[in-house]
Amino acid sequence: RKKKRLHLSTNTMSGRSSIVGVRCIATSSSSFGAKRRRRGQRKSTGCLCGFLRNGTTTTTPLTERRRFRRKAVGDVMMMMRSAAAEDEKEKTALVPIANGSEEMEATIIIDVLRRAGVHVTVASCEDDLVCEMSRKVCIRADCLIQEVVVDDGEKNNSRSSFDAIVVPGGMPGAERLAENASLDALLKRQKEEKKLIAAMCAAPAVVLLGKNLLEEASEATAHPAFDLGEAFAKDKKKRVCYSKASNGQVVITSQGPGTAIEFALALVKELCGEEKRKEVAGPMCVPEDVLMG
Repeated sequence: RKKKRLHLSTNTMSGRSSIVGVRCIATSSSSFGAKRRRRGQRKSTGCLCGFLRNGTTTTTPLTERRRFRRKAVGDVMMMMRSAAAEDEKEKTALVPIANGSEEMEATIIIDVLRRAGVHVTVASCEDDLVCEMSRKVCIRADCLIQEVVVDDGEKNNSRSSFDAIVVPGGMPGAERLAENASLDALLKRQKEEKKLIAAMCAAPAVVLLGKNLLEEASEATAHPAFDLGEAFAKDKKKRVCYSKASNGQVVITSQGPGTAIEFALALVKELCGEEKRKEVAGPMCVPEDVLMG
């Protein structure tokens, strides 16, 4: 059965209330009453009704449902923030240089890694920040190599931990790098922590081989003028070699200035992934055959 409700509209513009219109609204007494009863029930109990599988009803306190919902949302947001922070964590690399290092190799390594968003620290293994490279080009380092090593009397105790240490070649630069005690400590710690070690040109033979940093590598290459021994004779003509030992240690090596971009992009792939490598290589107009390698 329908009940009629009168809606009165008033005019208060003149300062006195007066009825200016009457509107009749037809409502169902059953639906209107049911809605009113439900509202009253919620106000009096503070509960929301639910249904169990067997058809019986149950009630969950409103405050408890809200508390559960807020906790669930908070947990999800925390997980998302944690995952994003892990994904966005900045990768770090150390590039040591010395008087006589190969300037093309050093510059290309630094430049390509920075294009990929890697935080690169260029450390001088000389007493001065400015190093005169093999072809008389001068490069100013970010710091001295001693500044990233703790001098606490403990062997191989490095203060800064890098995701990669990348050693450029060039002579006599590679020899000066091999003789540097601070770099030696950093490389040994890098091996202990099973983090990426990379070198090119003369450095695989002069720096890595002499420090036993290639003993677990399955393949390695260097400039054709340098010999890595019988174990790596099969790799002598390879432009870039990637080796991952059973313990997770990755070593990447390359031949010389002409392979520096390929080498640097291999580092980007290892540190940041294949998509980042392609993203960096595109604007540099790197040939497809290099990317496929």
